[in-house]
Amino acid sequence: MNLHRNSQKRIYIPDAAYFITVKTLHNFPYFKERILCDLFVENLRVCKRLKGFDLYGWFLGYDHFHLAIRPMGKWSYSEVMFSIKKQFSHDVNRVMGFNPPFPNEGAQTFAHLRGVDVIGHQTNVERFRDLFAKKYGNSQPFPKFQWQKSFFDHYCRGETDLRNHLEYILRNPTKHGLPADWPYIFTNPKYADLVDGI
Repeated sequence: MNLHRNSQKRIYIPDAAYFITVKTLHNFPYFKERILCDLFVENLRVCKRLKGFDLYGWFLGYDHFHLAIRPMGKWSYSEVMFSIKKQFSHDVNRVMGFNPPFPNEGAQTFAHLRGVDVIGHQTNVERFRDLFAKKYGNSQPFPKFQWQKSFFDHYCRGETDLRNHLEYILRNPTKHGLPADWPYIFTNPKYADLVDGI
């Protein structure tokens, strides 16, 4: 019995780079809210540290994100994506008031967070929750957060293909009509610590 018969077939090639696209459910524009964008970057930073992948480029739009990554450790890109999507969903729904405050440490999706790491991440999420509550009070401007069930991936067939996808990522703010100063992209010096060289 195939429990995943509707899942996309994934191609896993050692030392390969992948271009990945993930969308919100029904393309809801959650990321018009900068608090949620900053939370996404926090989650991306933590997941990169824990799952050990190289990140060559990324972009966060109103309803989707792109990554250009190369898994470098024991984690496949599917496992990396599962971690990013699941942890962010839990955290963003905490920030928006749908999920209760953090459970005990053993229930963390970022399962390897311990001690200072878990406290630091939880502190950041609580800070975003306070900012969100201060801005919106008791109102609920967004539905409960969900990603689309799967994600699109493309195996980059060499450095030229990877560079072409990085150029595609760079065109995204203009393509989607975002403000000229849209900061949630890998070329922003503020996020230089997230990006690895090819």
